[in-house]
Amino acid sequence: MDEAGVATALVSTGQTGGAFTPARMAQRGVSEADGLALTRRLARDSNEYGAKMGADHRGRFGLFASVPLPDIDASLREVEYALDVLKADGIGLFTSYGDKWLGDSTFAPLFEELNRRKAVVYTHPTTANCCVDLIRNLDEATIEYQTDTSRAIASLLVTGTAARYPDVRFIFSHAGGTMPFLIYRFDRPNLAGDQSQAVMPNGPLYELRRFYYDTAQSAHPAAMLALSKVVPVSQIVFGSDYPIHSMLSNVRGLQESGVFSAEELRAIDRGNIGKLLPKYNP
Repeated sequence: MDEAGVATALVSTGQTGGAFTPARMAQRGVSEADGLALTRRLARDSNEYGAKMGADHRGRFGLFASVPLPDIDASLREVEYALDVLKADGIGLFTSYGDKWLGDSTFAPLFEELNRRKAVVYTHPTTANCCVDLIRNLDEATIEYQTDTSRAIASLLVTGTAARYPDVRFIFSHAGGTMPFLIYRFDRPNLAGDQSQAVMPNGPLYELRRFYYDTAQSAHPAAMLALSKVVPVSQIVFGSDYPIHSMLSNVRGLQESGVFSAEELRAIDRGNIGKLLPKYNP
C-alpha cells in the first residue's frame, strides 16, 4: 500500500464464492449440514479478522463484510452483526452462488434488508457451476470471472431487482466484466414477452449508470475507455485485486492509460468512494 501510495484499503474475501456453495462442497464429500456450518463460520471469522485489521491500523483498512449465502437467515444475521456491531462499510457478495445469480428471487429477503439500510454492496466474481474447467490449462479467472460479473449485472436488470431495490449501492469489480463491450446488447435486452418496461421502467442504461465499477485488473486503456463511454467517471472507483495483482501496477495503469484527466484520476482514486462512503472523504 505504501509503495503504491494507497492510504486506505477496503478489504473483503476474494475468491471463495462458488467453492463454498452446498453443491460444490458436496463434490468434495462435505455434507450439506457441515457445509452450511462451515460457511457461517468462515463468514464470521473473516469479518472479525477484517474488523480487527481496521482497529489495529486506524485509517488504513475498511471492511466489506462476508455473508454465508445461500443461507438467507444466517446471512441476515451476519448483515446485522457486521453493520451494527463491527461497523463494516458494506457487504461483500459474489456474482453467483451455484446456479443462482444475484437477481434470483431466492435472495430477495437479503436485498430487502440491504435496501432498507441503504447499504453499499461490493461484488466479486466467481466461477458458476456451469463453467468450471471449460478450457484446459486456462485459469477460470481469465474469462469466467469477467463473464460472471456480466451475468450478475444482467440478472439484476432483467429480474427487476435493480429497480426494486434502488437504495442498494452496487460496486462491480473489474470494470463491470464484459458489460461495457456488450453495451449494445445490454441496452436492447431480448426479454420474453417484451417485459423490459415492467422490470426496468427507467431503462437499462439508467440502472447501469447508477452502479459503481472498480478498476481492479482493468487499468488498461481499452477497458477504461470502454467503461468511461458507458458510465460517468463519478461511478468509477479504484480497485487493486491485491494480492492477486499488485496495487502499483493498477495505479500506474490508470495514470498511463491516457483516458482520464488529473482531476478525474483524483476522483477515481478517492473522491468517488468518499461520496459513496463519506467517512473516506479526502
